[in-house]
Amino acid sequence: MKRNFRPAFTLVELLVVIAIIGILVGLLLPAVQAAREAARRMQCSNNLKQLALAQHNCHSTNKRFTPSSHDLYWKAQLNNGNAYERLSYLTGLLPFIEQQATYNRIAPYELAGGRPWTVNDRGTNPVVESPWKSNIPTFRCPSDRVQTQISDAKPTNYVCNRGDLYLNSGDWEWRGAFSNGERGAGTFSSIKDGSSNTIMLSELAIGRTNGTSGGDSLIEGTARNLIGPVGGAFTPSLCLSAKGPNRTLVASSLQYTWDDTGWGKGRRWGDSLNAYTCFFTILPPNGPTCSNDNAEGNAMPTASSHHTGGVNVAMCDGSVKFVAETIDAGNPAFVVPVPPNDSNTRHYAGPSYWGVWGAMGSAIGGETTAGTSDN
Repeated sequence: MKRNFRPAFTLVELLVVIAIIGILVGLLLPAVQAAREAARRMQCSNNLKQLALAQHNCHSTNKRFTPSSHDLYWKAQLNNGNAYERLSYLTGLLPFIEQQATYNRIAPYELAGGRPWTVNDRGTNPVVESPWKSNIPTFRCPSDRVQTQISDAKPTNYVCNRGDLYLNSGDWEWRGAFSNGERGAGTFSSIKDGSSNTIMLSELAIGRTNGTSGGDSLIEGTARNLIGPVGGAFTPSLCLSAKGPNRTLVASSLQYTWDDTGWGKGRRWGDSLNAYTCFFTILPPNGPTCSNDNAEGNAMPTASSHHTGGVNVAMCDGSVKFVAETIDAGNPAFVVPVPPNDSNTRHYAGPSYWGVWGAMGSAIGGETTAGTSDN
C-alpha cells in the first residue's frame, strides 16, 4: 500500500529560514529608522520655516523683529516692572503663529506676580493660569524626545541668533539678528551682511538631568566655569575642552532636576536668558555648551540637535538650510583681543573670527558665506 507523505521543513531548513528573516529585518530596520528621522527632520525644518515667516509678519506689523530680551512692549504692558526683561523673543511671536490665547495670558500672569521661571497659577478669583505650562508644538523638534510633566515649564528647541561674540543675556551689544530691545531694534535694515547670509534661528538640544539613560551628554549638558570673562580676552578653546570621546561632556555639568529651581538648555520657552532661548555662532554645531559660572544668563549655548551630522537653521530671508557640524568655524585656540583704548571685546565690529559659521551668525561683519545646503 502506497503512502503519501506531506513534505515538511527539517530543523536545519527551519533555522535557515529564521536566519534569513532575521537578516532581512536587520537590513530593513535601519532603513525604516532613517526614513522616520528624515520625516522628523523635515518637520523640524518646517517648524523653523514657520517661525522665520512669523518674524517676517511681525516685522511687517511692528517694523522690527521680536527682541531677544528687554522688549519695550512688555515693559509698557507690565508698568515697567515684573521682570519684563526676562520675556523671550518667542513671547512676542505668539500672535503670529496662531497662539493668541497663550499670548493673552502673559500680561495678567506677570501682573499677578508670575515670572517666566515660575509655573504655578496665580490668584484665586479668578485664577490666572500660567502661560509657561503651555506646550507649543511649533517650538519643539520631533527628534528631541525630552519628556515633561503637565505642571512643568515647557521647553523649546528653537533659539535666536545673538551673533559671534560672547555676551551676557542683558548686554546691550549684539552681532546677530536679535537685539536687546532697550538698546535698539533688530530689523532687516540692521542686517548689513544681507538676509540670505545671516542666520535668524537654529536648533538647541534640550538639556536633560544628569545620568538620564539614552542621553547625549555632549549636546544636552552644560559645562560650568569654562568661558573667560565677558568683555575680556576670550577663546573658544576653553569650552571646547569639555568635548570628550563618543559625544560625552568631560566637565562638571549644570544639569539639575526639572523644576522651578533647576535649569537646563532650552527648558523655558518664555525666558530670555541665554541658556533657554539664545545661541552663538562661535563653536560649530553639536559642540559643547558652557557657562561662565552657575548663571543661566552667562551661558554660551552652541547650536545642537539630534539630527545626524548637523543642525537646521533658518536664515533671515526665510529660507531653511542644514548646516553640517564640520563647517569651518575658524581656529578655536584664537584669543579675541581687547581693542586698543577700549575696555572689552563686545565693541568689535569687524569680520567674524570664527570662519564661515561665525560669518553666518554675524549681521554686521561684512563677510560672504558659503558651505551650507538648502533643505
